Amino acid sequence: MAKFGIFASLTAIIAALTVATLSPASAESAPPCVHKELKTVIAKEACAKGGQKAAKDAMKQFMKDAKIKSCNQCHTKLAPNYDLKKDAFDQFTKAGGKLVAK
Repeated sequence: MAKFGIFASLTAIIAALTVATLSPASAESAPPCVHKELKTVIAKEACAKGGQKAAKDAMKQFMKDAKIKSCNQCHTKLAPNYDLKKDAFDQFTKAGGKLVAK
């Protein structure tokens, strides 16, 4: 019986650690998006949900769906500032993206 008690205790500890590791608190620690004024619906929604990583993942999916081969089509530089080309928003909307309503 003592072995069963130890096993039950270990199982409870492991379960508690697993829940703590998978909690939404880890999403809060994600780096925030670099741009503060977000002009695309994709970026605005993704940044609100999961910061920079979520925005990058959403844009990569958009690129895949729109058959865009390189981030450099719209960006002059990537990390850390993700600078945009002058025609980035025009290219984005032509590829099917939606801008945030003003």
